[in-house]
Amino acid sequence: MSEDPQEERERLIVEAIRGANLKGSHREHFRHLLDQLERDDEALIVLKGHLVIEERITSAIEKFVWHGEYIERARLTFAHKMQLARAISMDHSENTMWDLIDKLNAVRNKLAHSLDREQRTKAMAALKGAYKREVPTADKDEVENETVLLAAVVSLCLGWVHTFEQEVERFKDHVEIMDRTINPHRHKEDPPPNAQPAGA
Repeated sequence: MSEDPQEERERLIVEAIRGANLKGSHREHFRHLLDQLERDDEALIVLKGHLVIEERITSAIEKFVWHGEYIERARLTFAHKMQLARAISMDHSENTMWDLIDKLNAVRNKLAHSLDREQRTKAMAALKGAYKREVPTADKDEVENETVLLAAVVSLCLGWVHTFEQEVERFKDHVEIMDRTINPHRHKEDPPPNAQPAGA
């Protein structure tokens, strides 16, 4: 009969401590480190999902401005990028999806900067509340299972940020058509503009 996964993990930790030949407080610090290294699907979903969402928001901001390369040099935090994205949005600056993205950012920050399980639990509760407001028809498993909830939140946020990015692209297309008309000297070697912007 195979060993219980928790018992197997405990056995491996004890062996690692013995093998490291640590004494006193060093032993306790090492054990604490090993406890933190347990497999955490939720953390992986949050951290990777957050990175992809940040990439898309950054991409939208860079599309909105003429010289997007300077955005990266500004070393903006995720919260700064989110507020800047809201500021450039024509139709979605007050959309409640920003609150859901903000709550996901809070969970990410708790995971990245603290090992305190209580803080993570509070951030997850706030995220769950925001998700329920966005998707009131979500089934119980989607809300009660943290892994499923986080995957659903990341998916929903990514889909919504994609529509936001498309809004920015349409706006940029209109501005480029106006710029070609007002400033033809800048576009002498460019191909002629389309009759209509993309998505019009």
